[in-house]
Amino acid sequence: MTLTNRKNSTFSQEAKAELISLFKQIIILAAIGLIVMLLTNGKPPAVVVGLSFCLIAFFVAISEHKRLLQKSQVTSQTNNLSAATLNDADLSDAEINQLSVHQDLLQKIVYQVSSEQLSKAHFLLANLSNANLNNINLDDVYFSGTNLSNAQLVNVSFLNGNFCGANLNNANLSNANLSNANLSSANLSNANLSNANLSNVNLSSANLNNAQLIDANLSNANLSDANFSGANLSDANLSGVYLWNGNFNDAQLVGANFSNAYMNSAKLKNANLSSANLMYAKLSDAKLKDANLSNADLRGADLSSANLKNANFSDANLKDANLCGANLEGANLNNADLRNANLSNANLNNVKVEKTRFGCNQGFSEEMKLD
Repeated sequence: MTLTNRKNSTFSQEAKAELISLFKQIIILAAIGLIVMLLTNGKPPAVVVGLSFCLIAFFVAISEHKRLLQKSQVTSQTNNLSAATLNDADLSDAEINQLSVHQDLLQKIVYQVSSEQLSKAHFLLANLSNANLNNINLDDVYFSGTNLSNAQLVNVSFLNGNFCGANLNNANLSNANLSNANLSSANLSNANLSNANLSNVNLSSANLNNAQLIDANLSNANLSDANFSGANLSDANLSGVYLWNGNFNDAQLVGANFSNAYMNSAKLKNANLSSANLMYAKLSDAKLKDANLSNADLRGADLSSANLKNANFSDANLKDANLCGANLEGANLNNADLRNANLSNANLNNVKVEKTRFGCNQGFSEEMKLD
C-alpha cells in the first residue's frame, strides 16, 4: 500500500471522527440548555447563563482534547510499510540516531518496523539532507532522486539499493554496504566512502569528484563514464571493474588493485598509480599523460595506443605488456622491467632508460636511440 492510499484512508477516518465529535458536542449543549431552562422555569438569570456558557466551554474543550489525543495516537502508529512510497516527502534534518527518540516520521518508519517491512520501500525524490541514519539496515530500499546531501550513513546496509540520480554530495558512507546497488548518475562529490563495500555496484555516469574511497571495495563495478577526478582511492580494490571512458584525472590511486580491469579510453592524466596492481588490465587508448606509475605492476597489461607521455614508470614491472603504438615520449623507464613487452610502433623519443631491463621485445632493436 502506498502512502497516498494510506492518506486517503486516514482522511476518511478523521472526517468520520470529527462528525461524531460534533454531534456529541451538540447533544451536550442541548442537554445543558434544557437543564438550565427546567431549573429556572424558562427564565434563567444572567449569572446562571454565564456559568452555563463556562460549563459548555469546559465540556467542549475536554471533548476536543480527547479527540486530538486519539488522532495523535493513530498517527503515531506505523505498522507495515512494506513497499511504501514517500514521494516528495520533506524530511530534511531528520535525526535518526540509534537509541534516540524524536517525533519524526522517518524515525518512526525506520525504528518501529522490521527490516522485512521496510523492504522495497520508496523514498523517491524525498529530502533527507543532513539526516542521520547510522547503523541501519535499509536493504532493497529505493532512494532514486533523493536528496541525501551531508547525510550521516555510516555502517548502513544498502544492499541492492537504488540511488539512481540521488544527491549524496558530502555524505558520509564510510563502512557502508552498497553491494549490487544502483548509483548510476548519482552525485557523490566529496562523499566519504572509505572502507565501503561497492562490489558489483553500478556507478555509470556518477560524479565522485574529490570523493574519499580509501580501502573501498569496488570489485567488478560498472564505472563507465564515471567522474573520479581528484578522488582518493588509495588501496582500493577495483579488480575486474568496467571503466570505459572513466575520469580519474588527478586521482590518488596509490596501491589500488586494477587487475583484470577494463579501462580502455580511461582518463588518468596526472593520476598517482604508484605501487598499483594493473596486471592484465586493458588500458588501450587510455590517457596517462604525466601519470605516476612508479613501482606499479603492469605485467600482461594492454597499453596499446595509450598516451603515456612523461609518465613515470620507474621500478615498474611491464613484463609481457602490450605497448604497441603507445606514446612514451619523455617517459621515465628507469629500472623498469620491459622484458617480452611489445614496443611495436611505440614512440620512444627522449625516454629515460637507466638500468631498464629489455629482452625479446617485439619492435625494439639495438639501433634505436633512447635518450
